[in-house]
Amino acid sequence: MSKRLRERVQTGVDEQQKPIYKWAIGYNVAELQLDIARILIEAGMLEGVMPQQQEASKIPTIREFIEKEYKPAFIDNLELTTQENYNSYIKLNILPFMGDMRLDEVNVATIQRFYDWMANAASHGRKKNLNRNTIARVSGLLSRIFRVALEMGLISESPMKKTLLRINAEEGGHHTALPDEEVLRIKREIPSLAVKDQRLFMGLLVYTGMRPEEVMGLRWEDVYLSKQYAEIKRAVTYPKKNQPVIKGTKTKKSVRTVILPKALVEILKPCRQLSGFVCGGEQPWTWTVLDNIKQRAYSELKIKGFSNYDFRSTFGTQLKESGLSSAIVADLMGHADTRMVETVYARTRHEGVMKQLEAVEAINAGITMGL
Repeated sequence: MSKRLRERVQTGVDEQQKPIYKWAIGYNVAELQLDIARILIEAGMLEGVMPQQQEASKIPTIREFIEKEYKPAFIDNLELTTQENYNSYIKLNILPFMGDMRLDEVNVATIQRFYDWMANAASHGRKKNLNRNTIARVSGLLSRIFRVALEMGLISESPMKKTLLRINAEEGGHHTALPDEEVLRIKREIPSLAVKDQRLFMGLLVYTGMRPEEVMGLRWEDVYLSKQYAEIKRAVTYPKKNQPVIKGTKTKKSVRTVILPKALVEILKPCRQLSGFVCGGEQPWTWTVLDNIKQRAYSELKIKGFSNYDFRSTFGTQLKESGLSSAIVADLMGHADTRMVETVYARTRHEGVMKQLEAVEAINAGITMGL
């Protein structure tokens, strides 16, 4: 059974002005948000109307509903990075297509046209068409918006009918694993980088499989060179591509151990500090500094056509191809479960398949030609 999500919702204050809370519960984000909406409506903090009152009420437009009801209750209290993602989906996709339509004017056909519109975004001013994965994420947000409107009695049913809708778009690409020879070349050349910060950033990125935001959040206090490991306790994000935002792990169990190979220890050792961010000092690098260091390092190392996250995919793929179980790879990579390992890593590389040649030959040992 799926683990239930829970969120505490303030519904008022008591006679001593102490907050009164109720717990919202759901088996996924959509269910959780619906339960939050129900609690807020019952507490009189979110204005819902009964279905029979619809005709006498002014049904808001999508834009009005999102700005006045949905964003304040369900977006504005999220982490900044998540807020930025959702606000981007709303600003660039949902509002331009249906922002001025009333909630009750949107039907299944409208949603299908919306999907097709996003799939052909390049034809109406966007840099490129949206892929299937991106459209699915926008669809998920829009589905939650309509389900909250349904819970509030503003519409009689949601237009988000999965069985009737089709996303006719290109498949979303995932991060690509680099060829083994290319990774080996880069590892050999990292120590020759003249700039210390480039060596530190690229070393951690290439050797550990850490997420870029985890690399930026690593502090020297959590690096144990003699024991060859580090602990990830925080991440650094740039929701507005400006000043860094430091996020700690939610619980003690969220702290993750990362192995530091000897070659990486040799890169880190001359730069060792008692405290501070490995990529920074008292504060992590700003987005501008990070981007500059990354671009220059990529140029020096002649890395073309790959991103920071591609090195993480490479690390996971090489672990999987080495024979480690999906559960161990998931633990080393910091995945909540094995789904990413089993569906993405070590699935498409020619090298990964050919590494099994010896095993296939062993199965066929003793077979004589012609028999």
